[in-house]
Amino acid sequence: MAPTNQCTHNDLRAAGPIAFLAGVWFFVSPWFYDSYVLDNAWNNWIVGAAIVILAAFRLGYPFAVWIGWVNCLLGIWIFASPWIYGYNVDHRRLVNSLCVSVAIFFVVGLHNGIRAPQTSHPNQQTSTRS
Repeated sequence: MAPTNQCTHNDLRAAGPIAFLAGVWFFVSPWFYDSYVLDNAWNNWIVGAAIVILAAFRLGYPFAVWIGWVNCLLGIWIFASPWIYGYNVDHRRLVNSLCVSVAIFFVVGLHNGIRAPQTSHPNQQTSTRS
């Protein structure tokens, strides 16, 4: 059997819990790192909550491809936020942001955004010529 580029329902469902856990962790991490009193902690709360909401939505609608692209943007934002908000000198928070951004961007965003489900139209004919 030849490998396929199509996402299965299970592939898409797997990304939801990963995003949910990453979002919850990003939301609670200011308390873990004692940075909840800092002005830039709101970034973690807003972005973490957005990821959790998108992950919950994704569990109900696994073929909503736009969620993968939004997660890609959130992953890029999380990656850049230590330099934007100036906490790149706090290595614990920097590594935390980088790890969460990689999880969101690569595992959730790119996997589901680029490898969108492929469906063919009933009237569409595929060419068998090489």
